[in-house]
Amino acid sequence: MTGVALTGPYWVAVRQHRWALRGLLACAVVAVALLVTSRLWSDSAADALRAAGCAVGSTNPSCFQTADAYTDDRWFARHLVEYTALGMAALPVLLGAFLAGPVIARELESGTYKMAWTQSVTPTRWLAAKLAVPTALVLTCVPVVSAVFFWSWSTGPARDFPTYWYDTAIFSSLGVVPLANALLGIGLGTVVGLVVRRTVVAMGVAAAVTGTVLATLAWLRPSLWPVETVTGRELSLRVSDAWVLGNGMVTSTGERVGWEYCASRPEVARDCMIGRGGVSDFVDFHPYAHFWPLQLVETGILLALAALAAYAAFRVLRARLP
Repeated sequence: MTGVALTGPYWVAVRQHRWALRGLLACAVVAVALLVTSRLWSDSAADALRAAGCAVGSTNPSCFQTADAYTDDRWFARHLVEYTALGMAALPVLLGAFLAGPVIARELESGTYKMAWTQSVTPTRWLAAKLAVPTALVLTCVPVVSAVFFWSWSTGPARDFPTYWYDTAIFSSLGVVPLANALLGIGLGTVVGLVVRRTVVAMGVAAAVTGTVLATLAWLRPSLWPVETVTGRELSLRVSDAWVLGNGMVTSTGERVGWEYCASRPEVARDCMIGRGGVSDFVDFHPYAHFWPLQLVETGILLALAALAAYAAFRVLRARLP
């Protein structure tokens, strides 16, 4: 931020919460470092395997140890991507708790907001500053981490030892959804802090509300875009990277029978399905081509909820504070 931007309540907000803001920035730096480390570690393991003249699955006894080391290193690098994804998925909950408790509720609980309001700062401007400072940092950091995440995930070991694009934590770390998630966490945390007005309680409520909203959207995600269905001989089509939502067989009357009905005896599952009247296979799925439609629809919902939460926060401010 420039010196002009950091004036009045904005400067105060940065000063009051500088350690938390520095912590958020440090988390972003650590996330990028983990992702870069994952990529470099993976490349180093592949280079060591090639230098030894070995390949994974080689029957040459002299390659066994080298191949095992390669696999271990690649799995370690993959885990770094997974840990970062979990951190990205938890970020909105942490932001909500931070905004609700230390930023909003603590000032209301202690009454320190009154000092700002006696310095020619209106309640609306006071709240705008509380929102603007973390939002600016989020708008700066989250897209960078998300872009680095995509680079590391799409070209590194998470593709060879797969983590799938539709996994909840992975999907929430790619594209534009991470930024929308973070903005939702800020909006919900703000309105909860204004309503609850008790620091610790507000943090818990904000975390629970934000987590519930995100979990609900993750549950609804498969239905945010129409699924594709292949049947019969079309099943031979490649559906690599597909998000399979259901499969089974279709009866002569058009009724669908899922494989779960015969899952208790997998060795005779197909005979079981045919015995139930199945005549043709089917698979419902989201291909990888649906990644961006799903991302954009979910982002629209998240941004609408974030805007609604911000609007509600200002309405609560005007209604409940003197």
